[in-house]
Amino acid sequence: MLVRSFCTVLVWATVAAEDVGYFWHVTDFHWDFSYWTDQLSCNGMNISQPGLFGNQWCDSPWRLVQETITGIKSLKSDVDFMLWTGDTVPHVANPFLSTALNEELVRNVTELMQNEFPDIPIYATFGNHDYYPSNLYPPHGNEIYNETYELWKKWINDTSQDQYFLKGGYYTVLARPGLRIVALNSNMYYTHDTVTLGMDDPSDQFAWLDAVLTDAAFNNEKVILTGHVPPGYSTPRAVRWMSEAFNKKMNSIVSRHSDVIVAMHFGHEHHDNFRLYYNTAGKAIVSLFIAPSVTPWRYQILSEKETPHNPGVRLIKYDRQTGKQLDIYQYFMDLETANKVGYVNWTLGYQATTLYGIPDVTAPSMETLVKKMSNINSQEFKAYVNWYNTNGVKDFPCDAKCHKVVMCGLRNLEEGPFNTCLTSPNIFKCPPADPGCSIVG
Repeated sequence: MLVRSFCTVLVWATVAAEDVGYFWHVTDFHWDFSYWTDQLSCNGMNISQPGLFGNQWCDSPWRLVQETITGIKSLKSDVDFMLWTGDTVPHVANPFLSTALNEELVRNVTELMQNEFPDIPIYATFGNHDYYPSNLYPPHGNEIYNETYELWKKWINDTSQDQYFLKGGYYTVLARPGLRIVALNSNMYYTHDTVTLGMDDPSDQFAWLDAVLTDAAFNNEKVILTGHVPPGYSTPRAVRWMSEAFNKKMNSIVSRHSDVIVAMHFGHEHHDNFRLYYNTAGKAIVSLFIAPSVTPWRYQILSEKETPHNPGVRLIKYDRQTGKQLDIYQYFMDLETANKVGYVNWTLGYQATTLYGIPDVTAPSMETLVKKMSNINSQEFKAYVNWYNTNGVKDFPCDAKCHKVVMCGLRNLEEGPFNTCLTSPNIFKCPPADPGCSIVG
């Protein structure tokens, strides 16, 4: 079969008042090296006819990984940089993995990216599955940190970051004058990481982060914070990924340095969603965006089965001078159609400003969106839940209970406030004379 790759291409308009740039965000490839043989990632199911580009019970075949990287290059190759937020290794049990195998998987995807984007820096971070054994990232040097640094040091291009990467898998780079990338190994804070559980500051990353953000403010820099495991609550499942103490520390640092953080971009959840940090006056100060995964894999835990979703990739438009996040272009692959016709069409699913009727994707604009979404019948909330699964389920079910969990998660990133919100008769109180706000009961 002749396999072709067709991509939707936009005409990129230039905004005269701003120096506009773009960057890609890709996450959670979860390449299943056994897709065509043992199907180790496929939830124990026997998939008799796995699709060329994937199956919604399994992690990505190599073909999907390739079509993703070549596809985004065809969509827009002249980007300033790319964020790659980890989880290259599939959802496969540890007995079938090893340090050497995990390194090989990351190496192959790294080389593919380097070949397709030889002149574009890619700011990569680890996912919780990339370590062996999975989830158990140590707060000290080890082989995976060492080997991966050799793969990524060309992108980092700053020997002053050697010590931090080799110690804990984190680093910072100046992407352009005035804009800094801070790449975290947030997997050390994951609830499943029993190696770091109970520590005060694994690998001294919190102290380092606080210092980097302090220096950024002194140097008049803005910061994009990126990593894999995000703080806060994943909704509507109401799952907190970070251990409570680590979650609080992360949130405290972000809130304290909100004046320099223009946005946070993370992965891990496989779904399209966001959260907001608020100050004591109740105003949104930082946006945390979680991009959907490349892998179509969905979990099955006992009788609980996740709804299907499509592979996704994300393009972010920003102001090069200020770091201001201007828009999000969310692309998706209709996996069922791609497997049927034998070629991939990466399609623009939505442009955030158009879909939600907001001027940009800064924290104040996203706060305006949250107020609109407080009405369960609003077009904005319906659009949000419909794209939660990257258009895999076009009418994603979300009743009043689901709506409340989602709304509480958007505004409350810590356990106490989140649980209080869930039991409160009102999710939040509207300021006086604010017609854009609707109280949810």
